[in-house]
Formats: sequence, C-alpha cells, structure tokens
Amino acid sequence: MQERRNTLKAAMAAGRAHIGIWCSLASALTTEIVAGSGAGWVLIDGEHSPNHLRSIMAQLQVMGGFDSEAVVRLPCDDANLIKQALDIGARSLMIPNVRTAEQARTIVAAMTYAPGGVRGFSVGHRANAFGRIAGYHGNARAQQLLAVQIEDETGVANAAEIAAVDGVDVLFVGPGDLSTNMGAMGNPGAAHVQEAISSVRKAATSAGKASGILAPVKADADRYLADGFTMVAVGSDLGLLARGSDALVASFSH
Repeated sequence: MQERRNTLKAAMAAGRAHIGIWCSLASALTTEIVAGSGAGWVLIDGEHSPNHLRSIMAQLQVMGGFDSEAVVRLPCDDANLIKQALDIGARSLMIPNVRTAEQARTIVAAMTYAPGGVRGFSVGHRANAFGRIAGYHGNARAQQLLAVQIEDETGVANAAEIAAVDGVDVLFVGPGDLSTNMGAMGNPGAAHVQEAISSVRKAATSAGKASGILAPVKADADRYLADGFTMVAVGSDLGLLARGSDALVASFSH
C-alpha cells in the first residue's frame, strides 16, 4: 500500500495556485459537504474553533473520499500536538504566529523522525494506515506540507529567514492578526499592512517557497492571486452559513 500523493504540496512546489475553504464548525458533516465543492484544499481549524483530536480525526476521515487536501491548523507549535495530529493522519499542517527561523526549525523537527528530528515513533497509527504503508517512517516527510503563519511585525521582519528554513513550504499571512498587531484592527487593507503582506510574499518567492493568505472577499482574493499568492483561502463554512442564512431571511423582509 502506498501513501496518497499530497496534491497541495505538489501544486505549491510547482507554483500553481490552489484555492481553499476554511472549516470552523467542528463538524465532520459540514466538512464533508465543503470537501465535495472541488476546492484544492480544506482547512480544519484547531486554533479558533471548538475542535479536539477526535473531531479533527473524524474530519480527516470524511475528507479521505475526496481529492481535496486536508490542512490542519493547530492552536500553537507544541511538539506533542504536532505529533498527535500527524499520527491521526494530518500531513499538511498550518502553525500560527511563527516569528523566527529558529521557531520554524523546531516545528520542522517536531514533524520529522530521528535522526533529523524528534517526532515520536509508533509502529501502527492512522497516518501509515495502521502499519499497511510500506516504508512510511522513512518517507513520511515526502508527503508532508508545512505552512507557517506570519502574523506580527517580528514575523514580517524575519520572513526571509523563515522562508529559507528547509521543511517550510508556505509562508501564510494571517491578515486579521497581522493588522491587529500593526495597530489597524479589522483593517488589513491599511497601506502599511498591505506593504507588510507584500513583503512576506516577496520573501517567500525569493526563497523558492509558496505564499498564502486568507481572503474571504472575492476582490481581495483575486488581487492576491494576481500578485502571486498561491495558497489562498476564499471563504469558510461558518461564513457561508451565516451570510447565506442572513441573505435568505432578508429576502423575505418588508
């Protein structure tokens, strides 16, 4: 048995844009619905959503029936959380608020078996189909993708060094946190924030790495894609449900 190819990682390495949808409702059913949309990737959010290890695993299970790549965002860079997420089958991880190259190297090490890293060894877990994937442990990094989020001025200043870390695949801008940390809460369109966002993309490109961003407004997403961002989230299950229900009720208002 062979591990399925990570199509998102292949696309990022080739410079091909893939749009994604955020899943924040912590429901395998809604994630299954979203995964059927044809989006290139679907993010299962473990930072700002009421997810836990079992609910994340359930969402990974339903996504197994689709071509869309599951990306799991963890709440922090804790090596134990990374180990658990990888063991239940997450292989594309997003880690928030990465500020330095040393922090990025530590995250890569947590994803990597010895001698290159510190990932705990287990013979049979969901990641290697309970022992059915031949040679999984020696080749586990081949299908892993790491997207590190740049969300404050320190991360922006160190973006080039972070991008240069072997094992980092994507610099992913968190525009909400970045704008808040730069004194423009709720306004990622502010000129100085946009300048910082552009500098992160340029740093990633210069290092031969991909760049990503969350852009739920279509005009913003189109602009970022045109600028060269390739891992772009264009909406969320929560947003689609909230805006859709608001619009439906409003259509009957007098």
